[in-house]
Amino acid sequence: MVDLKYLKKEEIDRLIKNPLNEEEILICRKNHLLTNAREHIIIGSTEPGSIYFKTHDGREILDCTSQAWVYNLGHNNPDISYAIQLQSQIATHTWSYFLTPIRIRLANKLAEILPGQLKGGRISVNNSGGGWALECAMRLAMVNNKKGDQFIVFRRGYHGSNLVMMGASQRLPMRFSALGRELWVRTFYPYCYRCPWHYKGGLGGVRDKSCNLECLEMVRESIEMYPAGTPIGCIIEPMQGPGGQIPAPVEFLAGLKEICKKNKILLIYDEAQTGFGRTGKMFASEWYNSVYNKDVSPDIMTLTKGAAAGVPIGITAAHSKLRTLTEFEDHSTFSSPPLAMAACLVSIEILQKNKIPENADKQGRKITSFLKDLSEEIPQIGDVRGPGLFIGVEFVKDPETREPYSDLLEKMIHIGWKNGIFFGEGMQIMSTAGYYIQNILKIKPPLIINDSETDRICELFEKTLKDALNSI
Repeated sequence: MVDLKYLKKEEIDRLIKNPLNEEEILICRKNHLLTNAREHIIIGSTEPGSIYFKTHDGREILDCTSQAWVYNLGHNNPDISYAIQLQSQIATHTWSYFLTPIRIRLANKLAEILPGQLKGGRISVNNSGGGWALECAMRLAMVNNKKGDQFIVFRRGYHGSNLVMMGASQRLPMRFSALGRELWVRTFYPYCYRCPWHYKGGLGGVRDKSCNLECLEMVRESIEMYPAGTPIGCIIEPMQGPGGQIPAPVEFLAGLKEICKKNKILLIYDEAQTGFGRTGKMFASEWYNSVYNKDVSPDIMTLTKGAAAGVPIGITAAHSKLRTLTEFEDHSTFSSPPLAMAACLVSIEILQKNKIPENADKQGRKITSFLKDLSEEIPQIGDVRGPGLFIGVEFVKDPETREPYSDLLEKMIHIGWKNGIFFGEGMQIMSTAGYYIQNILKIKPPLIINDSETDRICELFEKTLKDALNSI
């Protein structure tokens, strides 16, 4: 073995911690492959576990995005950092077909906490996120039903950016098409605030009391009567995230589960954004069961985002009755990532020990209550949707017509930054005529926020909204 000459601490510090200079920035802006969509440069957290981050120009910003809904435990949670450091001294990589202590412990822990019929189920992990986890779910459906060749997906859904899963997602402003578009049967998602059957009482993700679930009948027909092929799986976000923070009514999910069971279709939940405490429960299907006493848990569930508190990971969890995959059918070089698994295992311990989901429920109720009260004063707040810290605010020009107010959302994002707060936005819904709708603001801070930080979010939201309306 080569006699390595280890770097000095000062050399490593220089590579990682030294302040940026303008020449470095200019060279990167010139050579970077991706277009720089945002001009700001984020340095990192103000302190370990903070809900604020620092920018290159010296500002501190309250993060209502958890950096793409990932930092459930705050920026650079110190326990997660220690877990990564400790695991890195044991192993940073192994072949995907070996069991390791951290893999065994994480798989057992996940199987223990999974909701409903998934409890005690089978676990697969990757380091590539939700898109790969969903491809694993698709492979599992193919292995368990070799007679089919299509998957049901839903309007406004988003399931990842790889070339296959892009086809399952709502059309985005891209200059190329997805691969495998013949795989998908697209059907209707229950967007109660914009019900095409003109029920007007569907607010906050709860359906109108007079609704007859016509949307569920449309889905049933899409599955049973009109597909071009044979569906074997149904992929749905039980609460749509990118598409607008839209919780499906519990009756819709319960009905969908029955339709899938009748037609021998595996029900697959994409809980990329709702998993690990954001709804006020560990998982969205657990939230539905706690509120409505209905088990709407799926056959397969995929997880990512906040699972490892900032470390890339994707998780596929499947019912124990399903046939398993071979190592050739679901593997990649890095599909047994020890650092991510250590971070995820410790993150779960923190969530449970400190009752973080309960805190998300408490603080989310405070924010949504404030927003609903504010909507009495400001009619451009059309709908407020939760639960927990999975909050969406839909802006409209007129509360009667409910015409989307995309310009107001754009102003909110930019003025919010100036006011020291970073809000998220729903994805663009593109029309074939060339225009888009993007009118939903997201409030999804780290789940560890306290009462005073919640008050600050409410205060800055109101100020930013009034500033934005005055500037239009």
